Amino acid sequence: MPPLIKHFFPRNESFGFEALRAAGYSNSGGADVAEVIAICSRIPSGDEDAWLREWKAAGDRAATNAKMSLAKANTPAARDAFLRASNYYRTAEFYRRVDPFNDELSKSLDKLGRTSFCAATDLMPYVTKSVSIPYEGTTLPGILMRPDRSDQPGPIFILNGGYDSTKEEVAYSVGASALELGASVLAFDGPGQGQALREQRLFFRHDWENVITPVIDYALAQPFVNKDKIVLLGLSMGGYLVARAAAFEHRAAAIVLNDGIYDFGSAFRNKTPAIGRYLIKNGWDRTVNFVIHRMEQLDTGFKWGVSNGKWVFGLNSKVDVLRSVEKYTLKGVMENIKTPTLVLDALDDHFLKGQPRELFDRLTCEKEFVQLTREEGASAHCSVGANARLNQVVGDWLMDLLSRP
Repeated sequence: MPPLIKHFFPRNESFGFEALRAAGYSNSGGADVAEVIAICSRIPSGDEDAWLREWKAAGDRAATNAKMSLAKANTPAARDAFLRASNYYRTAEFYRRVDPFNDELSKSLDKLGRTSFCAATDLMPYVTKSVSIPYEGTTLPGILMRPDRSDQPGPIFILNGGYDSTKEEVAYSVGASALELGASVLAFDGPGQGQALREQRLFFRHDWENVITPVIDYALAQPFVNKDKIVLLGLSMGGYLVARAAAFEHRAAAIVLNDGIYDFGSAFRNKTPAIGRYLIKNGWDRTVNFVIHRMEQLDTGFKWGVSNGKWVFGLNSKVDVLRSVEKYTLKGVMENIKTPTLVLDALDDHFLKGQPRELFDRLTCEKEFVQLTREEGASAHCSVGANARLNQVVGDWLMDLLSRP
């Protein structure tokens, strides 16, 4: 188990990573580190019911404290408490994957997380609004944040989350840094993500250019967007999605892949023994589903990954998740990426180790590779827990690139 992930839950990799992920938002007001330590101290390793109970209690406490501060006109404290509530509610809901569409508690926690985030943005100095992005006869939900009300054209960061993130999470984990740099931010939930999944039942698709192109169309229709300074930033699985889109959509000035992914299916294939891959290929679904069930009893992260896959891909069988992810590869298309690209790598990534380097080595465009280190506390997947250092590296690269004549 990667050393950073051991800190909160030494015997449960998934719990350890998700706790570090939640704690990492402390640099943008979304957590208090000591509070996260206290929350985790009350959760037995692997106990998903206790996980939900303690994180929800923390969200409720933060929301109550936010309202108390708001009543006393203590706006900064209320803002940060609402951000903590949003983060903690999202974390509480994380393992509710039996039937999220019909799970009232799952839906309630998701709504609490979104409304808490909205309450926080109401107390920020930025111009924030919920937007609907036209997409294939419907719309995608988004959050548009601007440094001010000026229509002077400037850069915009389009934030693309991953396998389980939401637009609210990426808006405060990445958006705060972008806004301070003077850029606007557009965070959105695409098919398979957040509100688009829960409320519209839009499921993931591997041909993500069909998602990013209308999002860029929407951004370009805004008077305050400089068409030459559009940045696409993909987080986690978003590292595949943005790269796939960039092979067909060339209007961005820069793309940032955190972490870079050439073959998303490898995250599941690495957990599946050779005999399992043979059985999947030859249609032994009942046998494979039985094996998956036994593996889930031993590995919290594997159980969550497959259960989440059933939901986000819109599938009825767990073995079909292992089949579906095989489409999420850049083989045969990545040579078409022309946009300057920053590929980030986390040394101890327990999901997709080695994928950033494989992607980087295959890129033929202008590119840069940065591997953040254990000494910086930045070696976990997507460098969670080291957001300040991560944002510094991304910001330095983008400011240099976007300042070119």
